[in-house]
Amino acid sequence: MNLRRWTQRIGGPLLALALACGAGAALAETYPSRPLKLLVGFSPGGATDQLARLYAQKLTERLGQSVVVENRAGAGGNLAVQLVTQSPADGYTLVMAANYVAVNAALKRNPYEWERDLAPVALVASTPNLLVVPAQSKLKSYPDLVAAAKAPGNRLSFGSPGMGSSVHLAGELFKVMTSVDMLHVPYKGVAPAELDLMAGNIDLMFDSISTAAPLAEAGKLRAIAVTGMQRLNALPGIPTLDELGLKGFDVEATYMVLAPAKTPADVLERLSAAVAAVSRMADVQRVVEGLYARPLAGGAEETRAFLRAEEAKWRAVVKSSGLKID
Repeated sequence: MNLRRWTQRIGGPLLALALACGAGAALAETYPSRPLKLLVGFSPGGATDQLARLYAQKLTERLGQSVVVENRAGAGGNLAVQLVTQSPADGYTLVMAANYVAVNAALKRNPYEWERDLAPVALVASTPNLLVVPAQSKLKSYPDLVAAAKAPGNRLSFGSPGMGSSVHLAGELFKVMTSVDMLHVPYKGVAPAELDLMAGNIDLMFDSISTAAPLAEAGKLRAIAVTGMQRLNALPGIPTLDELGLKGFDVEATYMVLAPAKTPADVLERLSAAVAAVSRMADVQRVVEGLYARPLAGGAEETRAFLRAEEAKWRAVVKSSGLKID
């Protein structure tokens, strides 16, 4: 083949490649050129929704385009995540999710594969659960609780708002790590579980901290420990289970921004940098801590590594406990 014919033969593909690269660069240079949607998989008012609205406001200021929060509640947060997996990979549809993405993967409850279908953007915050007992309970400390759970003929009960929730799984992890048997009592929501706990009908709960902390501060429940690896600034007097002797116990709701897979790398970098900048703002950190949460500023790779580790942790718990979720 002579040089002229060879040049003609490869010229078309090379031109197409050059045009594609140019289009990608143009997209990155002009992004964002229209409003963005930030989906939330829960009803308005909860922690996920409050974080999403806080970040939407600040990202609107940084990106120069409106970031609109859209609540798409259902399937324990998974409906919103699934909608993002089905959205165009252009950086205009995002989701404020949490580690239920990885936990449900371990429980085989996801209608998607997060590593294949999602692009991590950034971590934003984490909040532990709060181990609480009734205010009138004889259990006043972690050693009291473990001793009671191991006493012959005694079986403590713990409540949760449902099978597979972080409140439930914290109890399952506690059982595995302490080698105790406890009865799980699922309810249809946090409120009825807390009512039964305050009445003394169940013994303990690894409760959502946003609702449990006010009840403890009002003297209606007794707080024993937080379930994360660090004490919270908002509750400095409440120790972690790790420091009380249950080394490595770590159950937190960790919030993150995710995008559809195959979103252009430059767009993801722009988004990740913008979210990280918001996370470092002093006023944002104050609001986050007011939600009994800890500010985070991990980028895309940190988010991906966290999800992988979280999925592996809960797979091990499922295997050790024999837990089955329908």
